Amino acid sequence: MITPPLSKHAEKSIIYRVTNLSPDVCRKVREARRAAKLSQTALAAEVGCKQSALSMFEQGDGTKLNDETIGKLLKKFGIKADVHHPTTIIPQLHRHTASHGFCPNPHCPSHRAYEVDGRTLLRPNREEQDPVGGKFCAVCGEVLELKCPNCGAAVHDGAVCSFCGEPYVAVC
Repeated sequence: MITPPLSKHAEKSIIYRVTNLSPDVCRKVREARRAAKLSQTALAAEVGCKQSALSMFEQGDGTKLNDETIGKLLKKFGIKADVHHPTTIIPQLHRHTASHGFCPNPHCPSHRAYEVDGRTLLRPNREEQDPVGGKFCAVCGEVLELKCPNCGAAVHDGAVCSFCGEPYVAVC
């Protein structure tokens, strides 16, 4: 099921984890699109997503589109959805934290190395690397990452993404 709409005030304070739909539902969208004689490009433009994301979605990957886009597709074709995992509402990260990038260069001297269960992690020092919200690391000059390189989620302070569990910076 798609998450019910919230008040405008509540929408500003939360973000959604993408609903994981059954691959069968994704394929039903593909069949309905074909029956309606619509191209992926035309349908993607209509619902507001990229053609490549729609293609992956139609192949059975229910994580490639956000809840709003999935809702538009299901409504358009009158398809009911079976959700494997309930949608989780996750508190939005602090605005300052989400606006600054981090340096993906594992050799940047601003990273702080530490050990967790015998595994070395690098914690980006985002205040030092990106003091003004720019495009390049102020320490080494590398292009800054604004999202998790593994899953695309908004970054937070720390060394590991809270969504996918992967480190932001790979240790060489």
